[in-house]
Amino acid sequence: MPLLEPLYNIVELCALHGIKEAIICPGSRSAALTLAFARNTRINTRVIADERSAAFVALGMALQSGETVALVCTSGSAAFNFAPAVAEAYFQELPLLILTADRPPEWIHQYDGQTIFQKDIYGRHVKKTFDLPVDYTHKDAQWQVERVTNEAAALAQTSPKGPVHINVPIREPFYPEGNERVFPIVRKVEFLQKSAVLAPAAWSDLMDIWQKTERKLIAIGQNKEDLDDELGGLIAEEGVVVLADIISNVNIDEKISSQDVFLGKVGDSKPDLLITAGKSFISKTFKQYIRKNKPTYHWHIQEHPDLIDPTQSLSHKIEVSPKYFFKELLETLDMKKLKTGDEDEENDYFLEWNSLEEISVRYLNKFLNNVDFGELKATSMLLESLSSEFVLHLGNSMPVRYANLLGGLSKERFEVSSNRGTSGIDGIVSTAIGQALKTYKTVVCLVGDVSFFYDSNALFYGELPQNLRIVLLNNGGGNIFRIIDGPSKQEELESHFVTHQGRTAESLAKESGIRYLKASNMIEMAEGLDIMIKGDPRAALLEVFTDGQADAEIFKALKTGFTL
Repeated sequence: MPLLEPLYNIVELCALHGIKEAIICPGSRSAALTLAFARNTRINTRVIADERSAAFVALGMALQSGETVALVCTSGSAAFNFAPAVAEAYFQELPLLILTADRPPEWIHQYDGQTIFQKDIYGRHVKKTFDLPVDYTHKDAQWQVERVTNEAAALAQTSPKGPVHINVPIREPFYPEGNERVFPIVRKVEFLQKSAVLAPAAWSDLMDIWQKTERKLIAIGQNKEDLDDELGGLIAEEGVVVLADIISNVNIDEKISSQDVFLGKVGDSKPDLLITAGKSFISKTFKQYIRKNKPTYHWHIQEHPDLIDPTQSLSHKIEVSPKYFFKELLETLDMKKLKTGDEDEENDYFLEWNSLEEISVRYLNKFLNNVDFGELKATSMLLESLSSEFVLHLGNSMPVRYANLLGGLSKERFEVSSNRGTSGIDGIVSTAIGQALKTYKTVVCLVGDVSFFYDSNALFYGELPQNLRIVLLNNGGGNIFRIIDGPSKQEELESHFVTHQGRTAESLAKESGIRYLKASNMIEMAEGLDIMIKGDPRAALLEVFTDGQADAEIFKALKTGFTL
């Protein structure tokens, strides 16, 4: 048996478990893994030198496709540089299989090059971590390599999905002899997935609560599952209020999307029953509202073993998929109506929320029609230009907040994503690149200047996908600190929080071979969007220059100007 054959077996099993994409970060100790992936015709490999960017590209690919993406790096700090994306993948429940080469254990902390403590390097930010044996000659060790790889590949795809880490100690020689090729025979273990359902007795208990509560509110956080038919049915037939952040990907006409405008201005009006699904909510106003106005009952629907309760109001944790739950709920209610002959009644709670939504939408439209050009206006113009042929990736800090505030104004439906697992500013452009690699739609990344330059190595990814568009809001610093209460009131605001910078992206764009456009007013913004959205099939970057202090004042005026 060739010395490195067990490492080739890892890659063969990856292919057998349906892994089609691998991101390779070059290194010597990981050479056998690199060559095994490169020579496996069922796996497409991409090489990215910057490990942090590479991991976010892999994350974007997993986000867009739902499929596991493999990540490979050498030993040492290379593995640490995967960590931000690994954490994001864990909290977004995205499947990654991370393979880190390592020194043999006897050489750890012996002043040997590229050596750190890699055991459990990602801590609780992976579903599970495995350490392979350092010597593969014994048949039991070979069996262990195959067993671990089978388990790891299946675990990444088991609900809730997430990243899984295999640490691979490797002795020299790192490279096979000559052009040696190995075609291993391995044993794939099939993992049969189970679908969680609720027992009839559980449904009966939930229906008892449903029948005795009047003011019902469904709120959807970050989500990619298509729930439109089910939620639309509950609105039409039951008069349920459905509140949805822009990253919920809920596209129904009567949803509530302007909660950030009006929720801080309404009195105590708690729901009797709150049903939440999805992951995080962008809307801090909504979370604070529920904490203050706790519902009598709160059901959270999510296939996750942990108790997650950001509104501090949970009464029932229901571990099934939202699609299954809302479909069964709608069908159960329809069946009951057929048996009893009950008629739909006008719902004051539904009318109250929809009246607030209509007032808020009118207010937003009026405000936007009269506001000076800046980040807010630029974001609204971008949202108006998109259609179902686009995927919008929202950068953290202000872009995702602007978009959530204005999302209810959009007449078109398009897919929206954002790295809200950890809500960091790192890896935003890299993630969008990963998404663009896995879709034929045009991916538009709306990102702030500090986030963009922080992830500038993303633009040095080989040949950038031609369906990538970047809209860069450049106001010369981290403007969010001028808006949130804490830092905005400190005398060190400008010197220690805003992160002033005077760079532009023009040279980066040209070096990367993508079209560069810029805008400083509404006319230039409209022209730039027209070119990059409608007229040019090439990858492009539109840099929007605004005044950060003016942007902060506009945002504060928008938030404080609404009255009931």
